[in-house]
Amino acid sequence: MDADARTVGEFLSKREPRKGEARRVRMRHDAGRYDFYPDRKHYEHEFERIWVAQAQHHPKLLTQDTKRAVKRVIFFQRPLKQQVVGKCSFAGLYGIPEDETRIPKAHPLFQQRRLYEEVNQLEIVSVGAASRKLTLDERDALVLKLQDKKRVTFKTLGLSIKLKAGERFNKESENRTDLLGDEVRAEMMRKDCFGNDWPAFAIDEQWHIIDRLLNEEDTERLLVWLQTNFGISQERAEAISHANLPQGHGRFGITASTALLRELKADVTTYAEAAKQAGYRHSDHRTGKCYEELPYYGEILAREIPPGRLEYGSALERRWGKITNPTVHIGLNQLRKLLNAVVRKYGRPDYIFVELARELKLNEKQKAEHNRRIKQSTDAATARSKQLVELGERDSGHNRMKLRIWEQLNLADPHDRRCPYCGLKIEIEMLMKGSTEIDHIIPYSRCLDDTLDNKVICHTQCNRQKGNKTPWERWGETDRWSIIRHQVARLHKSKQWRFSPDAMQRVERDGGFIARQLADTQYLSRIAAKYLSSLYKPEEGRRVHAVTGRMTAMLRRLWGLNNILPDHNWVDNEHSDAPKNRLDHRHHAIDAAVVGATDARMIQRIATSAGHAEEQHLDVQFFDLPHPWDGFREDLRHSLDAITVSFKPDHGRKGKPSKDHDVTSGRLHNDTAYGLTGKVTATGVPIVVTRKPLLSLKPSDLNNLGRMPDRDLQDALYQATTGTSGKEFEKSLLDFAKREGPYKGIRRVRLTEPLKVIPIRDKLGRVYKAVKGDANARFDVWRMPDGKWITKWKDREGSEQSSIISLFDAHQRHFEETRPHPAAKKVLSLRQNDLLAIERGGGAREIMRVVKFSSNGSMQLAAHNEAGALRSRHDDRADRFRYVSTSAGRLKNLRARQIRIDELGHVHDPGPRD
Repeated sequence: MDADARTVGEFLSKREPRKGEARRVRMRHDAGRYDFYPDRKHYEHEFERIWVAQAQHHPKLLTQDTKRAVKRVIFFQRPLKQQVVGKCSFAGLYGIPEDETRIPKAHPLFQQRRLYEEVNQLEIVSVGAASRKLTLDERDALVLKLQDKKRVTFKTLGLSIKLKAGERFNKESENRTDLLGDEVRAEMMRKDCFGNDWPAFAIDEQWHIIDRLLNEEDTERLLVWLQTNFGISQERAEAISHANLPQGHGRFGITASTALLRELKADVTTYAEAAKQAGYRHSDHRTGKCYEELPYYGEILAREIPPGRLEYGSALERRWGKITNPTVHIGLNQLRKLLNAVVRKYGRPDYIFVELARELKLNEKQKAEHNRRIKQSTDAATARSKQLVELGERDSGHNRMKLRIWEQLNLADPHDRRCPYCGLKIEIEMLMKGSTEIDHIIPYSRCLDDTLDNKVICHTQCNRQKGNKTPWERWGETDRWSIIRHQVARLHKSKQWRFSPDAMQRVERDGGFIARQLADTQYLSRIAAKYLSSLYKPEEGRRVHAVTGRMTAMLRRLWGLNNILPDHNWVDNEHSDAPKNRLDHRHHAIDAAVVGATDARMIQRIATSAGHAEEQHLDVQFFDLPHPWDGFREDLRHSLDAITVSFKPDHGRKGKPSKDHDVTSGRLHNDTAYGLTGKVTATGVPIVVTRKPLLSLKPSDLNNLGRMPDRDLQDALYQATTGTSGKEFEKSLLDFAKREGPYKGIRRVRLTEPLKVIPIRDKLGRVYKAVKGDANARFDVWRMPDGKWITKWKDREGSEQSSIISLFDAHQRHFEETRPHPAAKKVLSLRQNDLLAIERGGGAREIMRVVKFSSNGSMQLAAHNEAGALRSRHDDRADRFRYVSTSAGRLKNLRARQIRIDELGHVHDPGPRD
């Protein structure tokens, strides 16, 4: 903003678009001018100018105390929450304090340890000769070359130790041409910073300076401190204050870093050897304590997870910390329950095998393809780093990602990349200036998909408008959709479908969440292996093994297990190539059986053979691999028939909500806000009003008299659309909004409808809007004195009552359920994913899962093992699956009762009720 502009408004009134400008501006679609995104400092500047001008006329009113109070109200901002630093990987072991935290990557000790560790790993290789380690003199020469540079090419490093013709470093490849140096030392030794004075500072003094650079928020105070303490000029102090320092933290604290660096310097030794010489077990952090049962995972994995916080609900989580990924957190807690139940009944397992979803060793052809992809990605990342430097921006992973996603807006024409939500151009300079953001096309909270395919760069304002909706939900029925549709055509197909009207249905149908779970499973498996190892003493050796998911899939095919759970499309042939039946939850049990039947010898045999495979399917090599025992497949089939699938129902919180720590178990209502007209129907249903986009109107909205409060508008729309339907009806609405007259430019209309809504009150108890309930929490069934089972009844005043409790009502602090009769007895209280035992027509017991229930008293059940998109399967005539639709009365006829399944899979059935 120009210095002579007194206010933001004055600045904008004089502002004209300037060619090539892209700092915090974007082209307006309608007028060809620029929108300006002011900073906080611009508003503070305006406040100061206005206050000075007004204080001259009202000196008694506009005092300094008043100014401070008003400015605090306008500009006060809570400080950002300090990020909690994790513990050292060796904290609590080998004499290292339990609370010692990890040092930042900008710490000189971290930089030196990493540098010596990487250089010590280098070996000299040449064709036809064995590789050799560096000599101590060679190592020291390379460190000397690297310590003052941020990066040095392998070619330069080779010249510094005079490699012979044909010799090279083992880390050198077409994908990696250089080695990272001491980033901090190189940065601080720049001529405009400390220069050659930097190495003269002791490490403690170096860290004191860097710590001040990282944490001092007051720039002026920092500059004064630098000039006063080091006798440098204003220009040099400013250069130092803008030093580009690495972000994040390492794995070790100050104690371990010092000890490891000492051993790494002493000889050309690897990290594993240095850790051993320092007295550490680098790959086994067990304390020697052997647990009879698994404790809370945080106690074992405290060095692997973020530390505890006061806001955590559980005392164990506050003490030990927790993994913030909810899938992993829940998975480890469920693992603890399962293993402890096994230990109590059967004793501690001799060995534990965990399935780990990672790839086997690639063959040569696959390696070449893999390396090609890596090189492409590396080259592209290097180019983006160069761009960031040229732009004067930090070369960080986040900024490189923004560049990458921006490039994906239009791969064909790099000079025409536009916001997918408004169609306005996004210049490269706009990416880092606050006017653009990375947006999840389908909101992350609704799909847990954090891949690049679900991300775009858009204008900040568009992102705010979009909110927690998909593009179609926000703009699908507005004039803007034609602009969005044009921009979506430029995107990759993997992004395009996320703009469609059925995007959310596809997330559920195509397993978007499953893809996320698979990624979590890989991490969870590795963490789980460390967790499970706490059941064994170090001297017992390795008792927990990880088996890859690919290996499990391979063995499943080899042993003819994929079709052991056939559906109506498959032939039961032991060695058929049928895919895994993912429409039956018991396919997980097959994987577990394969993992349980795999020992260390088989893992080694498969891994070794797979590494030698050349352009052959892995199954071919192991076609003759014997079953674990004779009759394995038949025994497994018999076991599967006896399995009842267990679910973890979401019952929300227990008891009344807490005043200071309240949580919900789902969305309490939908997003639409309704106004109350004060009128009701003959049956007492409120008549509400809401605004609806013009293009989302239906012919029925215009035919129904009284649907619009504005009768003249309804008549005009009816006349404009008479005799039209479909696309023609939509075109008539568009034409209507373009006509000259009182309704030109109309975008929304007010509509009324009778609707059961939830009143929302202000602090004084006055109703100011209403919302519609979004989901139900509980389906209660009452048995009346006459033996009838009901969920709906009429009270003494004749009003209809229901025991189907909405999520909104269930979370109210003073909610009290109603009883249909003083002598009524509650026989069922069901939530989604609860399990029921039923008996149809006097037949055998069937275990069913509660899939969904509605406020009209209906409920849909599915067999416990049925998986996949059940709604789609129910509607698919080619699929034999059908919901079991029922009601309170029919549940009685089915002799329904709620059952429980314990951790070991035992069914606890109370039997039919009288």
